[in-house]
Amino acid sequence: MHNKATHRLLTISLAALSLATFGCGKNSSYSEERVKITLTGATTIAPLIAEVAKRYEQAHPNVRIDVQTGGSSRGINDPKSGLADIGMASRDLKENEQEGRKSHLLAQDGVCFIVHKSNPVNELSDEQILGIFTGKIDNWKEVGGNDAAITVINRAEGRSELELMMTFYKLKPDDF
Repeated sequence: MHNKATHRLLTISLAALSLATFGCGKNSSYSEERVKITLTGATTIAPLIAEVAKRYEQAHPNVRIDVQTGGSSRGINDPKSGLADIGMASRDLKENEQEGRKSHLLAQDGVCFIVHKSNPVNELSDEQILGIFTGKIDNWKEVGGNDAAITVINRAEGRSELELMMTFYKLKPDDF
């Protein structure tokens, strides 16, 4: 088990490392006891953090970093409940999630809509996207494509990508 000062130093070091700044070498000044840090949360951030963690572990052999996914909501809740040391979220904290938490911006990502390469639709208006996601538009011919049914595939409720889209288009889960 590690003490709070070591945990804080590792948290700060991991954050710095995630920004590609390697301030600590193999002969770091903190304790040589075995330390395990658990990060949980956003699937979109996990591949980057897993690579960062691997490099950090190479430079600090006494540290083991366990990166787990499960979505931004998990990343926000697990540290407060003690299930993780650090949470990963690919969205801003909601007002009711801010108490007892401190967030650090790592990067920003974009959300996009993808159609199959054989689909002749190259552009959709916000109104058309809204129509597709609410079921008002259910055939590609309605938006300039082939006469084929539209199949909407999206992330599960509670995932930040879906939450971002719902917020942007002012949708509620019942709208789908």
